[in-house]
Amino acid sequence: MKIVDQTPFYNENGELSIVNRLRSILEFGPGWIKEIEAQKSVISVLNKSLDKNYTMLCNIIPPGLDARIPLILVGPTGLYVMIVTPRAGMFRAKGDQWGVLSGNSIRAEKPNLLTRAERMARAIQVYLQRQGYLDLFNVEAILLCSDPATNVDSMRPVIRVIMRDMLEHFAASIPQARIVLSPESAFDIVNRLLNPPPPPPSKPVEAPQPGPAVVPPAQTVSPFVSPFAMPASAPLPASAKESVSSSPFSFPETSPASVEESASPVPGSLPETSPSSSTNLLARLKLTRNQILLLVGMAVIWVLIIAAFAFLIAITMNPPSILLK
Repeated sequence: MKIVDQTPFYNENGELSIVNRLRSILEFGPGWIKEIEAQKSVISVLNKSLDKNYTMLCNIIPPGLDARIPLILVGPTGLYVMIVTPRAGMFRAKGDQWGVLSGNSIRAEKPNLLTRAERMARAIQVYLQRQGYLDLFNVEAILLCSDPATNVDSMRPVIRVIMRDMLEHFAASIPQARIVLSPESAFDIVNRLLNPPPPPPSKPVEAPQPGPAVVPPAQTVSPFVSPFAMPASAPLPASAKESVSSSPFSFPETSPASVEESASPVPGSLPETSPSSSTNLLARLKLTRNQILLLVGMAVIWVLIIAAFAFLIAITMNPPSILLK
């Protein structure tokens, strides 16, 4: 059996120095060294019955898991996750309950080795399924007792419990089980547990290339041309003439002479006084005879009023000598 040992604080020869012993006690507790020694005794028994097709992984931490797995056995007959306990005494394993017999009572033991081993096995199974081994339906969890003075009363426990007197029989039964893994698959699983392949690089998302811009066809719209915007030299069509004559906004045609006559004089300029201009003015005003006489009478009255006011002012300023006497 091939052994891959990653137990911390132990050197290549499996020895533990005094300094590392103190460090291990501070980190894992005083009972951790006994557990490692119990694992070594179990591995020596299994090594006698298993050939080179089996690999034992000791105290490895699979990538992505925070817990250190005590023993993982990989071979043609499957995967086995094992926890070794060095404790001696009377225990009971009922379902997922792990307790110690004390007189006539049973006291729950902590940590619960049954649930711990079962959770470790499920974690390894899920890890390998994520690595591509979807057909790996069962990873067996096993609790091994290394002390011959340990007795376990098993009542349908959630995992398999092996006492020390049954350890040789268990080691001999492993190669006789049904083969579920090829040697190549077993070797690949060991490599994935020790050195998982890097994740494939993510492919960059290619942005869609813009295609040729689709220009909508230009709509030919005939421009609207008002008949008033056409040059004077261009003759209007008959329909335009009708529309101009019938439009409520049409204006009467005026000759250049009438435009000159109706033009307002420039401010500040004096109109020319001539008989012809006054005659033309009266002709444009179109006044009757009675209206003309009324205007003349009003002008005479206005002149008389102005003369009376001027006379009164002159008398006030320069009174005659008769009035002074």
